[in-house]
Order: sequence, then C-alpha cells, then structure tokens
Amino acid sequence: MARNEREQEMSSAERRRRMEARRRRQREQERRRKKKLMLLIGGGVAALVVVGLIIFAVIKLVSGGSATIASKSGSFVIAIDPGHGGEDVGKSNGGTSEKQVTMDICEKLKVMLEGQGCQVLMLREDDTRISKEDRVQKANEAQADLLVSVHCGYSEDSSSSGVVSYYKESSKQSANLAEMIETAVVKESGALDGGFQEGSYHIISDTEMPAVLIEVGYISNGDEAVSLADDSYQNDIAKGIAKGIIMSLEKNE
Repeated sequence: MARNEREQEMSSAERRRRMEARRRRQREQERRRKKKLMLLIGGGVAALVVVGLIIFAVIKLVSGGSATIASKSGSFVIAIDPGHGGEDVGKSNGGTSEKQVTMDICEKLKVMLEGQGCQVLMLREDDTRISKEDRVQKANEAQADLLVSVHCGYSEDSSSSGVVSYYKESSKQSANLAEMIETAVVKESGALDGGFQEGSYHIISDTEMPAVLIEVGYISNGDEAVSLADDSYQNDIAKGIAKGIIMSLEKNE
C-alpha cells in the first residue's frame, strides 16, 4: 500500500502522534549533530592550549621561570663573540676545529636569547677573521648590556677536561655572570666544573660592559673534542649559557 493511502486511512490522532514522533527524531538528530560539532571545536581548542603550554614550557626551561626578559628601556642587548674565524682556526683536534665549535654554539645561543626577547649582537657572523680590536669596538658602540665570548680550552695534558669561565677583573657583576653561566653550563652538559676566575683577555678587559669568556671544553682532550662537535652537546652548552645570562639579567633588573 502506498504511503499516501496509509496516511489517509489513519485517524487525526494517529497522524498527530506520528508527526510528533518525527519531530522528536529530527530534534534528537540536531542535538547529536551540535554535540559532535562542539566536541570537535573543543578538541581543537584543547590542542591549541597544549601546543601553547609546550611552547611556554620550552621558554620557561631556558629562562628558569620568566617567559621573556626585557630591560626598562626595551630589550637587553647581548653581545655574543664566537672565538676565532677565517684563517684563525684556533685550536683543533682531528676533525674538530675551535672556530667551528664556537660558531655553532653561538648560533644556537643567539636563537635561545632572541626567544627570550633579547637583542643579540654577533661579533662574528660567518667564517671570517675579525681582529680583537674590531670586536671590542663593535660591542662598545652597540652599548651592549653584557658580553659573552665563547672559546675552547687547550692543554698539553690531553687528560685535562671541563668548562672554565673567566670574568672581567675587578667587576662584581662580571663575576656574578661568570658564576651563573659556569653553574648552568655544568648542570646542562654534565661537563667537569673547572670553576670561574678573573681573566685578562682583551675581549673582556677592554669592553665597557660586564663580560665573560667561557672555555666550553678542552679540544685537546680527544673525548671532549668529539663531544664539542656533537650537535646535541652543543645545544646543552648553549642552553646553559643562555640560562646563566637570563638569571644574571633577572638578578640585576
């Protein structure tokens, strides 16, 4: 029997009941559709929140607590000095050269500091030899808030290893910076703690801001030379330096 014929044989009450049942099914279908849509939207928002929390956690990991750090007059200017460059290779061991290690670490450090809102001045930006005088002048003219110069250690005793930090003579702020960098680098990398002490290097003595020269490991040590060329280890070193710098800036705000 055709549908129209069946409906004609129904009573008015039966037709109303069927129409009401049809409306209820439609309302239920609409409710389920809206619920699915809200779940999808909620899931998308949750995913964005998770991503945001991950990003914040990475920033917090480097900063040691604060999301970004800025001076009262704007961003801090941090001068980063990758030691050696060009024909000035520095020391080397096997396939590991000091000029490449320092550049790799400083490039990683630059990204980390910029992620904290700092302005980073690279005193050497590529594989070019730059004189000590030009490096000092560049940092002073930029009126950098502080300077960190990165080098590798070397010893005739191939068993010597570890991280050593040198700071500007008679500068309490430089000494504090050296202590914070040394502590953070040792913690992040697991390297031997060689301590921190006054140094008379031109790059920290002749610049006008608090300054530290850090030797991130002995390239004369075969095992340490291999580590210094490793991307993951370089990242740990850079993270430690970044943490030390950020902690120093927070302390002196």
